[in-house]
Amino acid sequence: MNIGHDGMLGRFRGTVNRAWGDVTQMSKRAMLRLGIVPPPFRISIDITDRCNFRCPTCSKWHGAPSGEELALDQWKLAFEKLRGVPLLREIAIGGGEPFVHREVFEILELAKQQELRIVLITNGWFVDQAVLKRLEDIPLDCLMISLNSLHESVHDESRATTGSHRRIMELVEIWGAQARMTDLSLSTIVMEPNCGELTYLARLVQEKGLSGIMFQVLLPTEVHYSFARERSMPQPVATWYENDPLWVRSLDTLRQQVSELLVLQGKGYPILNPPSQLRRFVTYYEDPGRASKVPCLGTLSRMHIDPLGEMRLCYGYPPIGNILHDDPRQVWRGEQARLIRQASRECTRLCRMLNCNL
Repeated sequence: MNIGHDGMLGRFRGTVNRAWGDVTQMSKRAMLRLGIVPPPFRISIDITDRCNFRCPTCSKWHGAPSGEELALDQWKLAFEKLRGVPLLREIAIGGGEPFVHREVFEILELAKQQELRIVLITNGWFVDQAVLKRLEDIPLDCLMISLNSLHESVHDESRATTGSHRRIMELVEIWGAQARMTDLSLSTIVMEPNCGELTYLARLVQEKGLSGIMFQVLLPTEVHYSFARERSMPQPVATWYENDPLWVRSLDTLRQQVSELLVLQGKGYPILNPPSQLRRFVTYYEDPGRASKVPCLGTLSRMHIDPLGEMRLCYGYPPIGNILHDDPRQVWRGEQARLIRQASRECTRLCRMLNCNL
């Protein structure tokens, strides 16, 4: 059967991407075993804890919002310090919801001046044609939007915000109406209400020419906590998932969906998760306790900076320094970082299932 040049190219690209994702994971595991600590390849920055949504999958919005967050001149200093970090190639900026920060565009411009790939993660509520134009003028490399379902009621309920689905689908159409310098990707939490439509979301991304989709498992709300209120991640109730209506119980459906996602990925569909992680989704929902066997690689190659400027290896541990006062290169290899990396080997928290562990 002749599948055509585009089909062959897509399958070749899919094969390469799948292999690269798993090779990267294996390389990091080898470095972990050998005690090798490379420079941080990526830095994730949360510029605010505040958000306009009240998602049932997050606890940042619980309690009164905090006004404590770095100002523009402080972020300027932070980015100047990050310029000297070797091998750093990407900065991902999120929140909370970054667009509730009144200086979000200026912060993005400062980040882009470092000549790195800049990704903005948002719930999409504030992104219209005018905002998209401003992001392209920066230019932003990738805009990642949260979309949990193709069904309006399912998505809106997962975001506790009526109209969220409609705005995102309008944005997808606006983005696709002309050639863009800024890529558009989707982020999806795998839940019981949407576990039967994961392949349809992947097909939407392919059909609309989006740059990718990243799937994420459901985690306790304490994983997404307010940095202004907590020094490190609160410990959730061990059986939190048993009464969570979003927990995936349709395991046969999930198995079938994951199997199809792997096939689509092999055909070149831009599914951004490594194959090994996709396969792990089923075992996680079968028994979340088995996640403790997954090596924690998050402290190895990614640094996090919270809205207060605190540098972290993992949200589950206290900061290793503050970007305003400390050299990120020194704290990355400092004693506090060494102790956290050592402790993470024994950690059993489910946050190891986050995509920062890739």
